[in-house]
Amino acid sequence: MGDDERFAKSLGLFNLAEWKSASTSMFREEDALKEEEIVQQNRISLGTRGGNSRRSLRFSVFRGALREHQRFQGISENFLSNKKNNSIKISGNLFRGKTRIQMLVGGLVECLDDLGCTATDQQLEKWACLIYESMSAPSRTFHSVQHVFDVAVGADSVQKLAAFFHDIIYYSIDGGLSEGQSKILKDIINEEGDEVYITKEKMDTTISMVMDIFGFTPGMRLDKFKGLNEFLSACLALRCYENNLDPEILAAIAACIEATIPFRKPDSKGRTPAEVLFQRIKKANCDYNLELNEDELIGVIQRAVDLGNRDLANFSTPEHAVFLSMTWNLLPESNISLRNTTAFRISDFAFALKKMAGFFEVLDPTVIFMSFGDEAHLQRVEEKTEKARKNIQIAMKYMRCKGMAISVVAAIAQLTGGDAPLALFLGDLPEQHHTSISIDDLIGTDYEADGPVELDEVVLQLLKNGRESESKFDIKNSPLAAYLYTLMGDKGLEECYKHVVHPMNDEHSKKLLDEIPACAVIKILDTSAQIAVTRAAALNMLRLQYEEKI
Repeated sequence: MGDDERFAKSLGLFNLAEWKSASTSMFREEDALKEEEIVQQNRISLGTRGGNSRRSLRFSVFRGALREHQRFQGISENFLSNKKNNSIKISGNLFRGKTRIQMLVGGLVECLDDLGCTATDQQLEKWACLIYESMSAPSRTFHSVQHVFDVAVGADSVQKLAAFFHDIIYYSIDGGLSEGQSKILKDIINEEGDEVYITKEKMDTTISMVMDIFGFTPGMRLDKFKGLNEFLSACLALRCYENNLDPEILAAIAACIEATIPFRKPDSKGRTPAEVLFQRIKKANCDYNLELNEDELIGVIQRAVDLGNRDLANFSTPEHAVFLSMTWNLLPESNISLRNTTAFRISDFAFALKKMAGFFEVLDPTVIFMSFGDEAHLQRVEEKTEKARKNIQIAMKYMRCKGMAISVVAAIAQLTGGDAPLALFLGDLPEQHHTSISIDDLIGTDYEADGPVELDEVVLQLLKNGRESESKFDIKNSPLAAYLYTLMGDKGLEECYKHVVHPMNDEHSKKLLDEIPACAVIKILDTSAQIAVTRAAALNMLRLQYEEKI
């Protein structure tokens, strides 16, 4: 029995042919998806490890309208369906979906085979398990293994090999490097407290090339917002692949991962990130004897730009509820307290919402998507940028409404005894075997503004009807935010948001509540008193103050 057959058997497959059929089908695009793409084919000659000649790899840059909902939502039949050719037969007519490690191994096998390369079973297992373990950490609520598969939909083999590793390092979110990551990267960096530096020691050729492609230098401090994660991810990827792929392919993978550094503006000379990367690749081509011609170098950057755009594709989804769901999945990654999905405090949630709203306030939509050397692609990027602009506008107002509502609860808590778990005032999050009384039950939906107010109907419906999917730390809809936004509109929201501060204090608590119609404050106090029974007396005392204002 050969190594491949033993490996197929270890995965529970009946024979080698079934294993190869399964592995090579995992990452193929659906025929229907292909029909919706307008593809420009660039021929990029890339070498193959152990080969006598360079082979040509077809690289597709997508120009047409993809299935936005499917792509952004990350639900691809190629990865998750239980169709016969994408599943493992257990017995009779019973099929089960593949494990994520099987999917990673299958994707790696297909990509290497497409490039005329191979890897041992031990290498495949090491790579797949490293990716799986790194991206299954409790901190990974968005940048998980599924994110790898989402980004890889429709990508070519080089892009997929980059996608598998592009987010494997998330230094600050994961609390540093894992043991497995550290073993591979320990000679590349020095960790001094919270700071990470590239070592000043002489690097091997592969890592030196990665540094040059990223524009980094020995002894440099790595910034978590300016490439720390992507640089270390690229180093780890190339350390894994370096004995299986030729240098020109390794360079293309490093360029792809570099292009996933997000939200970068033109440099001091007015050059876009893609233009800067092109100059670095040209220099690396000479310094490391990659033997790529001008067209091939352009193709490397176009491939990298395409992967970078895929990584941020959810920004241009036409469905605002889907975009908000993606955004909600990001919140626990940058707010550790929200990972404790049953007992986080009011102030924790208010602070998380304020940070995310602040991010959207300063985010420039024109720095999300990139293009390079193609006018038709530039037009497509401009269209995606406009969709992103709309999503950002909607998300910013939505976040402010949510933030205002939670800050009202924070203000009430502050004036009646101090901060507390959010569940004390709003009720428990629904569970399979437990559903408690909640503010949703008590606020209801039968309300309207006393007079005409200007508001964004799209935002209001998102607050009422909810985001596209559930999250572990919050319900989909926002009854309290919908209630307040309906009564106050955009002008009231703007005035209230001036007093949305962290941490909440007595002064801002009183000012925030004074901006809200007294009848609304009284209703919220009454509903809170029915849930926060230990605060009922204090809540009723506060209620008396607002009765006098009616």
